Amino acid sequence: MSSNIYGGDEVNALVLDLGTHSCKAGYAGDDTPKAVFPSVVGIHSDAGSNGMEVDGTSARRLSVGFQALSAKQLGMEVMSPFGPDDLYGDWDLVEAAYNHALRDRLGVRPEEFALMLAEPTHNSRASRERLIELVFETFQAPAMFVAKSAMLSAFATARQTALVVDTGYRATTAAAVQDGYVLQKTVTRTPLAGQLLNHAAQAVADAKYTPLRPRFSFKRQEVKSGEFQVASLDVAGVTNSFRLYHTEQVASDMKEGVCRASETRFFDAEGVNPVPTVVYELPDGQELYLGPERFRMAELFFQPAAFIGHFPGLALPPDVRSVPEAVVDAVNKCDVDLRKDMYSGAVLTGGTSLIPGLKERLEKELSELSPPAAKVKMVAATNNLERRFSTWIGGSILSSLGSFQQLWMSKKEYAEHGTPLVNRKCP
Repeated sequence: MSSNIYGGDEVNALVLDLGTHSCKAGYAGDDTPKAVFPSVVGIHSDAGSNGMEVDGTSARRLSVGFQALSAKQLGMEVMSPFGPDDLYGDWDLVEAAYNHALRDRLGVRPEEFALMLAEPTHNSRASRERLIELVFETFQAPAMFVAKSAMLSAFATARQTALVVDTGYRATTAAAVQDGYVLQKTVTRTPLAGQLLNHAAQAVADAKYTPLRPRFSFKRQEVKSGEFQVASLDVAGVTNSFRLYHTEQVASDMKEGVCRASETRFFDAEGVNPVPTVVYELPDGQELYLGPERFRMAELFFQPAAFIGHFPGLALPPDVRSVPEAVVDAVNKCDVDLRKDMYSGAVLTGGTSLIPGLKERLEKELSELSPPAAKVKMVAATNNLERRFSTWIGGSILSSLGSFQQLWMSKKEYAEHGTPLVNRKCP
C-alpha cells in the first residue's frame, strides 16, 4: 500500500448524511443508520444556558438532538444549518450536528474513522471545499470521501445509471446519474416538497379550527374516567422559531396521517371527486373532519398554481414547476441517447415520497408528458426505511466495497494538495 493512499481491505468507516430534515449517522456496511435526529439546532443567546460550547468569538451555545429540542426551552432559537439555497449556510451549526452524531450518538473518536459524507446534489465547489476543511482540521479524520446524494440513492437501489427523483423536506430534486456520476447539468429542483405540505396541513387545521397548538403549550388532565380537560401552560419567554418548529411537528404528523395522492387529476367541483371524510385527532384532543383537503395537499405537487389558493397564507413563486415538469426537464437536459434509459430507470426516494399513491400518480403524469416512444418506469423501495434513508444506505454500501477502498482522500493528500483536491478525488 502506498504511504500516500489511505486504503486496504479493512477500513473502519462512518457514514454521515446531513439532510435538510434530519441527520443520519452510522457504520459503513450496516443496513440502517444507528442515529437519526433533527438537522435543526437550538441556539441559546444567554451564557448561562445548558448547551454545547462553540469555539470562536460568538457567545452562542448550541443544543442538538431530540432531547435538546423536545422540552420547552426559554430564549432558545431554532435554526437550520442550511441557507435559503439549501446549501450549508451556518458552518457552526453543521459542525455541531456532525459533532453530536459522532461523539454523542455514535460515541466514537472521529480521528479513528474514515468519514463518508453525503452532500446536496447541487452542492457548490466552495461549499464542498469548506466541508473538507471541517473534516480534516476540526475532526482530524484520517480519510474522507464526499458523494452526491443522487449518486448514493442510485447505489442504494443497485443502479449505476438512473434518474433519481428525491422528494425531500425543502425541495424535490431530479438528477440523472450515469455510470455512478451525477450529470450536474441535469440537476433540476422545485420547492414542492415536505415542508410545503406541512404548511398546507397547518393552513387546513387553522381554517377548520383554532391555530394549531404545539405540544409544549398545553397539558391534558383527566377529570373523570375517559374525560380529559386541556389546560394551557405558560409559554412566556419561548421564541417564535421554537414555537414554529413545534407547531410544524404537529402539522407534519397530521400530513403523514391523512394526506393522499389522487390516482388521477383532482378536481374540486362538487360531486366530481366524492371523498370519504376521515377524522384526525390533534394532540390536544380536538378532532378534525377532513375530506377533499386530504387530496388537495398532495395535488400541490401536480397542479401548484391551481391549488395554492386553497391554503391561506401559502405562496409559491409564479414560475414554479410541478414535480412531473421538473423531472421531464431533468431528462431533457440529458443527451438524446440517454433519455430513453432515464425514463425507464427512474428511482423515487426521500421521506415525502412515502405519501400513499404518490409514486403511481407521478408515473402516470410522466407517461403523459414524455415522448410517445418512451416507456416510463418508476421504481421505489417498498420498505419505508429504505426510501427514507436511501442516501445513507447508498453511502454505507459504497464505503464498504473492497474496490472503493483506494478512493478515499487521505489527510496526507489533503496536507499536500489542499481542499481543491476534493474536486478531482470526489467528482
